[in-house]
Amino acid sequence: MTTWESSAGRAGIMCALVLAAALTGCGSDDEGAKAAASGAPSRSAEPSSASPAPTRSSPLPSPTPAKPMKPSTPAQLRACADGTCTVVVTKGTEIPRVDGLRAGPFTVTDVGAEGVDLTSVDATGFTSNLLGQRPGQGGPSTVNELSIAVVSIAGDTAELRLFPAE
Repeated sequence: MTTWESSAGRAGIMCALVLAAALTGCGSDDEGAKAAASGAPSRSAEPSSASPAPTRSSPLPSPTPAKPMKPSTPAQLRACADGTCTVVVTKGTEIPRVDGLRAGPFTVTDVGAEGVDLTSVDATGFTSNLLGQRPGQGGPSTVNELSIAVVSIAGDTAELRLFPAE
């Protein structure tokens, strides 16, 4: 046994015994003492007034609108070709290539509570997959010189913002 093991081990055992004695109190039965020493809760007839009251965490606000949004029209999607747009997409939506930023075209392969999935296959056959994109994920995803941020998700629709990467 090393010096550390003997002093730290003994101190730990003493702390556990003091804690067990404090938790079980005088005149407790063997079962309560064993439960306290093992870290398991002991049964008691009435709750201790020193016990903290259970707290409830409030649910986090949903980052998405409650009902699905109206998907963007083909004309609105074509406006993304300059690399700056905000559009609403669903599964199967195609976002055109942004030649000036060397990115796309993109196909939305899924939209749901888990996020938005996008796939892009460029002219050389290189495939980019953006999977599980969510609002507030810490920043936009970037493909070459194009950034894509998920603004919101509602049901099977998502609002995306495309812009030049900085």
